[in-house]
Amino acid sequence: MANIPVNFGGVLLTAGNSVTGSFAGIISLGTGSSNEPTGSTISAFKYGDGLLSNQAIVETTGGSFTLPAGASVPLFITSCSLTAGSAPVFLYT
Repeated sequence: MANIPVNFGGVLLTAGNSVTGSFAGIISLGTGSSNEPTGSTISAFKYGDGLLSNQAIVETTGGSFTLPAGASVPLFITSCSLTAGSAPVFLYT
């Protein structure tokens, strides 16, 4: 069996902070009790929205939204900011 290299990593982003990089997606870690988990509130983000003919990435800015606790979005993200009271997120590579 061949060994296949895997790049498993990412960034843990906490409330009120921002990150810029190259990420394959985002997962809301949630906070609160198991009966009433709180999602993560994304205040701003940029994502890859295609390629130009010269292979440059077209970036699109998304609006504010709340990602429910435990939800995952596989999307090429280049920057992300959380509101002050947000649950943390994991941006994976």
